[in-house]
Amino acid sequence: MTELEKFYYDPRHYAGYSATDNLTRAAKPNFSRNKVTRWLETQDAYTLHRLSRRKFPRLHYTVSNIDDLWEADLIKLRNLESYNDEYLYLLVIIDVLISKYAWIEPLRDKTSKHVTTAFQRVLSKSDGRVPVYLQTDKGKVFIGRPLQKFLEENDICFHVARNPDIKAAVVEHFNRTLKERMWRYFTQKNTRHYVDVLQDIVSAYNHTRHSSIRMQPPVVTRENARVARENIVRRWRKSEKMKRAQKAKYVGELVRVSRTKATFEKGYEARWSEEIFRIHRVLEWRKPRVYELSDLADEVIDGIFYEQELARVEKNLREEEFIVDRVIKTRGRGANKQVLVSWRGYPSKFDTWIPASNLTSFQDEERPISHGSSEQ
Repeated sequence: MTELEKFYYDPRHYAGYSATDNLTRAAKPNFSRNKVTRWLETQDAYTLHRLSRRKFPRLHYTVSNIDDLWEADLIKLRNLESYNDEYLYLLVIIDVLISKYAWIEPLRDKTSKHVTTAFQRVLSKSDGRVPVYLQTDKGKVFIGRPLQKFLEENDICFHVARNPDIKAAVVEHFNRTLKERMWRYFTQKNTRHYVDVLQDIVSAYNHTRHSSIRMQPPVVTRENARVARENIVRRWRKSEKMKRAQKAKYVGELVRVSRTKATFEKGYEARWSEEIFRIHRVLEWRKPRVYELSDLADEVIDGIFYEQELARVEKNLREEEFIVDRVIKTRGRGANKQVLVSWRGYPSKFDTWIPASNLTSFQDEERPISHGSSEQ
């Protein structure tokens, strides 16, 4: 056992299972902070549970006028259906940057056909406003043929948000604002009926001064959009003065990916993926920089990742032992016996036949845990 292991894996020591600062203090003067950090990056007990940031600067949109880009999303309100004439969904649309103007249409069904009809209703009362681009998540209702055909016929370009956990960020921010107002109304009126006041709530939002554009959405026109845009740019440049928290990670480095955690999920549980990825490409020209990843089978992952969503790990993959989730089946006998195993935290494409002799076990408080090596 190394000196760092003696400190870190001793539950009686103040640095045991603790933070980088405590272990660095305990290891002085033999180990620098940099050496301690690099060692911790080799330890699963640290990399799976290190703190993950949820709020950090993200990519910004570059648009020049109102209606350059709209975002759409579907809100599901199943627990309110019986109070609102069987309306189960809300189609929400917002002009992303320059005007921040929003529209909402209630829906009883979420098929692509019904969403298309609702989108048509929005355009019919938008005073001639039509987006250049429409952005949504990858939901079937949006990529379905009825809506896609309608967009093509009206020369509206369609775009899908790539990031798997950030779907359509501006409209989702509006969703939170909308729900806050709705639930405050519910509390004050002691009701769950919103259909009759939905458009009033949306109108109130649209006539609220927005801090980013410093204007009310209906006031923004093509003639004064430049003023709103300059207000946005001024605010963005102020935030850009903040220094980047970390140096860029490099192509080929191994990383874990931050988990998307539920609001009330316990913070002490693993915050990072068990699956390990490689950095495939660094998009330095994006501000802030973002990354493309590939899995250990060299398949590029769909989506982009911010630096704060990645945690560097040090692993010798040829010597690393991975935890077996379960033994799927066996074949052969004696020295030739093999087992097909799935690996904990990895998708089924990584299921592997390995010699049964490569399985080793240790006992935890509840059940035996198997480790395995795929070395033949």
